[in-house]
Amino acid sequence: MEITTEEVKYINSYIKETASVTGKPENLINAEGTYTLDGVQAVAYGRIRYTAGGDYKRTERMRDVVIAILKKLKTKSFREINDILDTILQKIYTNLTISDIILEIPSIPKYKIVESLGWPYEVKAYTTPTWYGVPVTLESNVTKMHKEIFNENNYIASDMVKNISNSIIKKTGYDN
Repeated sequence: MEITTEEVKYINSYIKETASVTGKPENLINAEGTYTLDGVQAVAYGRIRYTAGGDYKRTERMRDVVIAILKKLKTKSFREINDILDTILQKIYTNLTISDIILEIPSIPKYKIVESLGWPYEVKAYTTPTWYGVPVTLESNVTKMHKEIFNENNYIASDMVKNISNSIIKKTGYDN
């Protein structure tokens, strides 16, 4: 991962906290540059939110970590992936069975993340005193999501989405 000078200011406090909680080693990063992050550093990198871009940049960092993990996973053998699963499946909960997950291992080389976007798509800053990214408008963002993800070109937002969208407009004044 490429760590910027701005990110170095924040990453080490997250490294210290994550290492303390997990009992893992605390390997600090003291200068900008390109790094192969260990698990504690990767979690810390994904938690940084006080740089330009705020929480949206934080979610982008987390997506970058997931993409890097997938890229590295593609270099592993079936046995190595199975060993990784033996370790991590004890620590996560999912509705997939172990058999379902193991059946997916041969497909890993075919997995491609072709685009990584945050949602909502269109936002404006709203500060009260905390900064929020307000969807402009929620209704149009939900409609766009249904078109792009579900290929629903004629989607009409529910009354609940419309009501929430109108409440956001009333509070912020952001209607486009």
